[in-house]
Amino acid sequence: MRGIDQGLDGETEGYWLHDYVKFGSYDVTSDGLLMDCRTGRDSFGVIGRFFDETGTSFGQADSLGEYLAELAGMLERGQDAGVVTFNGRLFWEGRPPASPQYSADDPLPAPDEQLPELDLSYSPTDLLHVSHLDGHEELGALIAVLPYEQVVDAARKQLRRLAVETGLNNYPEVKTALDAWERGVAPPQPDQTGPLALRLRAVLAQADTGRDHTRRWAAEKIALGIWGSPYRSVCESAETRSHFTLDWRADLHADLGNQPLPPIPDDRFWGVLRNPAIDSNWYAAQYSQDHD
Repeated sequence: MRGIDQGLDGETEGYWLHDYVKFGSYDVTSDGLLMDCRTGRDSFGVIGRFFDETGTSFGQADSLGEYLAELAGMLERGQDAGVVTFNGRLFWEGRPPASPQYSADDPLPAPDEQLPELDLSYSPTDLLHVSHLDGHEELGALIAVLPYEQVVDAARKQLRRLAVETGLNNYPEVKTALDAWERGVAPPQPDQTGPLALRLRAVLAQADTGRDHTRRWAAEKIALGIWGSPYRSVCESAETRSHFTLDWRADLHADLGNQPLPPIPDDRFWGVLRNPAIDSNWYAAQYSQDHD
């Protein structure tokens, strides 16, 4: 960061200056929190944010003490401030917005009604391309090593949670399909004009009209859960649920049987994994190359 201002012409205050000091990182890139340490200026000590694509902006706090006091208040408020702990780690999240309410009394569309097509290319044997559950790799590792039937059971529970949280469980076509899946009844063959597919296609149309992306995702995950790989379903249902509840991590862990969480996996873990439902060939090739 120290060399950035030397390579820029003219005023660089809006991007980076030598006397800015970064004290907090967002880990993935050079983005982070900084303090203006230019002495003799009214802005001395002010806290700002740096983004590598857009530069520096201020307004986070007038001093480090004020910033830390606000941080402490958020920690004390816990989930009300979007503070979540899981497996000894701390996550900062915004409170999910309230979901819009939809009527479940809408009649089922006619088979020839113009509706968005539903992706029905899923198969229970589709390979999952190494599930990390980004930022929650220990959960991804647990899913990868559990017996298949436990993963199926967790996928059912996660999908039901998602359906209830989004109101999709109120539609009889969705509830009936999930009830049958929980009883172990094989789902019908995927068909764009079947009752469940028609209902989900109507939800897609409704979500597109209202620009409700999370509802669209939920409808797509219902289709994936019913007709696709339970490994992919449990991961994607959990990721979608993260838009509705701060408890999704604990819920997923509970649905996986509250098994002891493995260490956060590295490339070696995925490289030596022998789960036919998970494609870890790339990691296996890298691991083999590194140990030749």
